[in-house]
Amino acid sequence: MRKLLLIALIFSGLTAICQSILSKPITFQEAEDRFMKGSFLLLAQKYNVDVAKAFVRQAGLFNNPIVYYEQSLHNRYSGKYFPTQLGTFGDGRTQGEFIVQSNWLFSIAGKRSKTVRVAQGQADIAQYQFDDLVRTLLFALRGDFYQVYYGQQSVKLIDEEINSVKDIVAGFEDQYKKQNISLRDLTRIRALLLSLQNDRMAAYQDLQNNLTEFSILIGDKDTSIWNPVLDEAAAEAKYPMPKVVLAQLIEKAFSSRPDLKAAVAGVATAEANIKLQKAIAVPDIMAQEMYDRNGSYIPNYWAGGIQMAIPVFNRNQGNIQAAKSQLEGSRQLLQQTQTNVQNNVMTSYQKIIETEKVYQSLSVDAGKDFGLVLSGARTNFEKKNLSLLEFVDLFESYKDFMIQFNTVKSNRYTYFEELNFNVGTDAFK
Repeated sequence: MRKLLLIALIFSGLTAICQSILSKPITFQEAEDRFMKGSFLLLAQKYNVDVAKAFVRQAGLFNNPIVYYEQSLHNRYSGKYFPTQLGTFGDGRTQGEFIVQSNWLFSIAGKRSKTVRVAQGQADIAQYQFDDLVRTLLFALRGDFYQVYYGQQSVKLIDEEINSVKDIVAGFEDQYKKQNISLRDLTRIRALLLSLQNDRMAAYQDLQNNLTEFSILIGDKDTSIWNPVLDEAAAEAKYPMPKVVLAQLIEKAFSSRPDLKAAVAGVATAEANIKLQKAIAVPDIMAQEMYDRNGSYIPNYWAGGIQMAIPVFNRNQGNIQAAKSQLEGSRQLLQQTQTNVQNNVMTSYQKIIETEKVYQSLSVDAGKDFGLVLSGARTNFEKKNLSLLEFVDLFESYKDFMIQFNTVKSNRYTYFEELNFNVGTDAFK
């Protein structure tokens, strides 16, 4: 018996230790800090920005000169390898030969600077896309934070109610055995317990889905169970809704949204590309210099020359036309993005207005007041001053109210963050 007791104590101790290790509190700011440092998707996208910046550097480099060297390997008359004798000019038995030639391609019509502008535009787009990814993932992280926090509150509430109802069920079963209550009453209270357990299962599944996404976003490698810590008073002060004006929000969004900046940069890049493609139609010039020791009409022959293509057939017409089409497409995309930005801000603003109406209609202490009513109802039920049907109805009403109340608060904060997301910056500053 003592061994069993000792094993039970050890097992319970290990369980407590494991729970203390796996369950970790985390604040709003800590979650954002972990996200910025450890999000795998964010780190992967950051390398794309570095790649685009490297292409800008590459585009600004000059062409390398090309050097060509040719040396005679063997003179079959003299039997010498790599012959270099001067000898008599024209006498193959004594002469050695080598040729040195250099070529250097010079880009004209501003091709290099125009290529740099196109590459810089693409780098700007990559940076704005990265900023947009940060914006999107931060919105998801903040939404998950609130949903996990209030989801845990709802699960905790249901657990408390389940324990309370289990006590009542145990009492009813005892009374039923003594034939003091009917089977109908026992079945009714069991049905209430089953309903609570099903509600808990649904709430727990939603909580786990949000918790899984939250853990992925902060780059959690330890599969920890995170417990968000929220100062609701500070969160309430963070979103001063009366200071928010719709027209100012739309104006701020047009100057802040990274996806809109990317669309503007896309138009500028397409315009730069047209200039580049027109410049490519102008042939480049190849400058040449050559020294021939003994293979020309005179020894020690020096020569210079230039080489360029004659634009008779290929004048880069197709690429120029493609660049013009890309520009028109970029302009249409910009207009679509501008429309989306305005509509997104207006929709988020209306969501908050409607949610505020519901939230303001609820008392801050509504949950406590309802809990006191339920506590009194439980006492009256035990004293048989309240019928089972009335008690169950009140119990379910309390449960539904508290879950919906947590949902309203979670959605409210999520809509605030959705407004920040659609504005592209903190809308409440």
